[in-house]
Amino acid sequence: MKREGKILIPILFILTAFMLFLVCCRNHRQEDGHQSYENFNFRKIQKYIEDSALYLSAIDSVYKELPYAERLYEIYGCKRGYYYTERRDYARSLIYSDSMLMIVKQLKHKKGYLYWYSTALSYKADDLHALKRYNEAFGFYFLAREAIFKTGDSCLFTTYSARLGLVAYNHKRYAEAAEYFREAFEQQANCNFNNDPNKEHTIFANQQANLDNIGLCYSRQNMHDSAVYYFDSALNYINLNAHKAFRYNAQNQKILDTIFIATAKAVIYGNLAKDLMEIGNDSAAERLLKASIRNNSLPGRAPEDVSWSLSKLADLYVRNNRLKEAGETLRSLKMGLDSFPNPEVLKRWNLLQSQIAGKNNDFRKASSYLTRYTEIKDSMDILERGILAPDINKELGYLKNEYELYALQKEDELKTIYLIITAIGAVMAMLVTLLIWRNNRQSKKHIVVLAALNKKVSDKNTHLQKTFTALSKSHAENSRMMKVVAHDLRNPVGGIAGMSDFLLKDDNYLPGQRKMLEMISKASHHAVQLIEELLHTSQKRNDVNKIPVDLAVLVSYCVDMLAPKAMEKKQIIKLQAVPCTVHADREKLWRVFSNLIGNALKFGPEKSDINVDFTLKDNCVTVAIKDRGIGIPENLKEKIFMMTDDSKRQGSSGEPSYGLGLAICMQIMDAHEGKLWFENRKGGGTIFYVSFACATSTAHHTIIPAHG
Repeated sequence: MKREGKILIPILFILTAFMLFLVCCRNHRQEDGHQSYENFNFRKIQKYIEDSALYLSAIDSVYKELPYAERLYEIYGCKRGYYYTERRDYARSLIYSDSMLMIVKQLKHKKGYLYWYSTALSYKADDLHALKRYNEAFGFYFLAREAIFKTGDSCLFTTYSARLGLVAYNHKRYAEAAEYFREAFEQQANCNFNNDPNKEHTIFANQQANLDNIGLCYSRQNMHDSAVYYFDSALNYINLNAHKAFRYNAQNQKILDTIFIATAKAVIYGNLAKDLMEIGNDSAAERLLKASIRNNSLPGRAPEDVSWSLSKLADLYVRNNRLKEAGETLRSLKMGLDSFPNPEVLKRWNLLQSQIAGKNNDFRKASSYLTRYTEIKDSMDILERGILAPDINKELGYLKNEYELYALQKEDELKTIYLIITAIGAVMAMLVTLLIWRNNRQSKKHIVVLAALNKKVSDKNTHLQKTFTALSKSHAENSRMMKVVAHDLRNPVGGIAGMSDFLLKDDNYLPGQRKMLEMISKASHHAVQLIEELLHTSQKRNDVNKIPVDLAVLVSYCVDMLAPKAMEKKQIIKLQAVPCTVHADREKLWRVFSNLIGNALKFGPEKSDINVDFTLKDNCVTVAIKDRGIGIPENLKEKIFMMTDDSKRQGSSGEPSYGLGLAICMQIMDAHEGKLWFENRKGGGTIFYVSFACATSTAHHTIIPAHG
């Protein structure tokens, strides 16, 4: 009998693929020692596997309790397994394995990092191999192996060995593949998972698949007795351990997975029948093939495996000259190929049709089928040339040598760097020693120089201290003299102001005389104001006598006092007060508000409004004095609160200014630990803000016109 050709992995390795799908959806959880790192909650949604949209959306719910990075890693792993195993969409599965490798970088400091990393590397290697990108695949298989070595967990080698077995089988290196599957079986048998039913289910699926795959490897080597032995071993293993296989029903209850058990047996029946035919036991082979076809034709089983069993059964009929049964079987097979296209089975179908036609002496038809068989075979041989070339052991050995060479090169580079650093360190040490010796010599000279400089600095400091004391005395004397002069001037100048005001009450003056009296009155009043400011500047700013002051009453009093002045320019002062108590020096505080409101009147245009608004927030009262005057130009903003000549400006009606008022206000506010600042208003004018801590308040509104 002609040796059976290459069998496609996604078809005859149906249960191995299922095993890999279980691995793809693992959720690694590091526990103690050498225990597993898997979470099998995903199995609760396996019932949705036929509905891709429902299944993919359900994956998110399975891992929703995990931390963000782990959740993404597990979701990508499950989706990658779905596209790799269920859809055979290897390009899409590669996208998810790449995403897993990106996400696993965020898990680098977790204990399970090496397990997650090695798994993601293995997945990517599988995807690249399925896409026939073999050189890249072997590189990732090597990296996965190195990562697994670092874990020190021998149980993790089980899946890796099974993967290499599938790769070797795919490259028709059946002896190597058998050794890998045998290693996987032995490694799995030595792992203890504390009777976890989920893990026992995975072990059951893995071990029966490993035994079945060993049998397939021997079958491809025409070692049929050994193949039969391992197929029988797989069936015996299933019979002894079937109770470990379970699934979740629609109510999420655990039940025995009879479908999986029956499907596993049916696949093995089909594989075993081929070797029974080769050793002459056709009756047993026919019985097993019919059982395999009958079971895997049922819904939810392995319908793609049916075509293989049908082709083997047709071959058995042809060899035994049961041509009618062979023809019926091939017709059924052709119908199945329409649903599950398979070039290998189609090639067999043409060969068997050629043999039947030849036995019926229809050589023309036989030639036609044989020609079609040859065309398919040639095209498949061309595709296989690239597959059969690589030797996985040699490739991994080559990569290992490259890796070791790279590591040695890096080690040499590191040693060179250390040597350079050591040399630089030695030179630096010599330079430091030389500098210390040189500095030690110079330091003795410097000590003498520093001592001399220190004496000079000390003398300068003494001189400055004496100068400061003299200045303080001079300032105190100047202040005293200022008080004396201002005090002596205030009474006569005040008398002139009072007398001129009294004289102006008489209406019997000529126009020229009245104008002269008005000039005397105005000049004397300005002189009194200047004297008052000079007296105030000479006082100690920190000497404040704080008592409870009703701020609203005090400001209202200021407004009343300034109402006649506002009337002169037909201005209106609008007060919105919030009664509150502050601790302050009443006289000094009155001066602040009198000055600020007076400035608003002075610099405001005629017939304008002056707004005085209280605002209470966070137990703090802020009083805003708003005018529509000439504003503060940019060049004066930094000087407005200083006693400088630059800050002197005439009012809107030519009123004089001495540049002292705002500086005095700032000094008073500093002494009260309050705040004073200003802003220019849009459309012209200025807003001055005064802020204090306040105890209690109740808002009310008052509008005080300066006239009427």
